[in-house]
Amino acid sequence: MSRRLLALTLALVAATPLAARAQERPGIRPIVPPTRFYIDITGVLEVPHDQFSNYVGNGGGLNVGFLARLSRNGAALLRLDAGYLVYGRETRRSCLSETVGCLITVDVTTSNDIFVAGIGPQFMVPRGPIRPYVTGTAGLAYFFTHSSIEGSNNSEPFADTKHFDDLVFAWTGGGGVLIPVRGGRTPILIDLGARYHDNGDVSYLREGSITVQPGGSLLIRPIRSRANFISYHLGVAIGL
Repeated sequence: MSRRLLALTLALVAATPLAARAQERPGIRPIVPPTRFYIDITGVLEVPHDQFSNYVGNGGGLNVGFLARLSRNGAALLRLDAGYLVYGRETRRSCLSETVGCLITVDVTTSNDIFVAGIGPQFMVPRGPIRPYVTGTAGLAYFFTHSSIEGSNNSEPFADTKHFDDLVFAWTGGGGVLIPVRGGRTPILIDLGARYHDNGDVSYLREGSITVQPGGSLLIRPIRSRANFISYHLGVAIGL
């Protein structure tokens, strides 16, 4: 071993305890361990794909995810997702009842909705200013259509009726990036991503699928098709 290499080795050995003590000094920030859990809240833009796009337009909603760290370095996580999407909505003015006629009118809103839930892995780059990730889940998609009644000065509906629903197995796959905006033991990251939702064949309603017949009865015309879509996500992930 050359004298220069020997001197460098001795210097490193001597510096190691000094560096360890320096981390304990006031004002020196300790290394923060990887966050164990995240709650992920994102706004969602739903874009219908393939056959679904022939019948409905874009929708939107909210998704809430819970992530638990599986690997020690935070690169592998378990993801649990739940989301609520609206892909169609129409409101019409109507008389409250035949008894009072149109002395009292109400707003009748018919909404076409999807509730999605799934569980699966997420793999991500655990460090850096931009952290790409990929994720996939298996679970359920619940398509349902319901109508609610609100008065002119009411902010909450006082009656609600479900007209049609269908529950199917569903899986998702996608990815995105996490951008840290705050560190420490409660980190906050911007979540920007996209996922493909494969729901298979679904029976569902769209705007115009329900017609009020003379006498007040309803004519319901469901559609049966593949109901896959792409969801675009923007929100925040908060470490717990």
